[in-house]
Amino acid sequence: MPLPGSRDGSVVLKRVSQGSFLQRTMLKHNVIFTEGSKGDEAYLLVDGKVEISGSVDGRKKVFAVLQPVAMFGEMALFLEDHGRTATAIALEDSKVVVINRDDLQDYIDTCPPAIAAMLNVMVSRLKKTTKKALRAPNVPLGIVRVLDILQANGVSEVLYDSAVRQMADIFVCGPQTIEGYLHGLAGQGHILVDTSGGSGPATSGRRVLRILTPQLLHAVTTAARAENP
Repeated sequence: MPLPGSRDGSVVLKRVSQGSFLQRTMLKHNVIFTEGSKGDEAYLLVDGKVEISGSVDGRKKVFAVLQPVAMFGEMALFLEDHGRTATAIALEDSKVVVINRDDLQDYIDTCPPAIAAMLNVMVSRLKKTTKKALRAPNVPLGIVRVLDILQANGVSEVLYDSAVRQMADIFVCGPQTIEGYLHGLAGQGHILVDTSGGSGPATSGRRVLRILTPQLLHAVTTAARAENP
């Protein structure tokens, strides 16, 4: 039996034919939720297409384009004290099934004891994993680790622009952020950015990053401890 509709020009609520969940119809370009907003609902995409994106260094970055059947927004079920980590937008008219914390808990409460125990363990582990994943990576130390691994494997010279792009992808940040940290390492004498090109034919005439400090990770962490005893 349909519920009284809530209509704002883009959203219509109705009962799903089975169960107590709600199905929500989102019109094209409708924002389902925004990054940083509070929420206690997850969504199951059953028809249409949804874009998941976020702000990285002040610019929009598309993380995924979802098609049925796909779950999104599930972190809101497990992390009550965190805002949304991304923005979800309908790329075309879409239908989603809405699942809130009470729905999830009601389902667990009515499960057979063995299934409920298993679900509670899975939820607990997912909470811990999600909280760990939300911790911001230490980008400067990560860059140093990457360079240290390269040097430990006999690579002391890499194409600068390619290295910047790949590390930006690894650490999910803008190239300018990576370049800022690399310039800091260059200022400390750990690396050199050579604009005249490398020593081999593959790097001729292209900017090259040279690692100058042996055991770079050890050197940088030792200097950091000395500055902040």
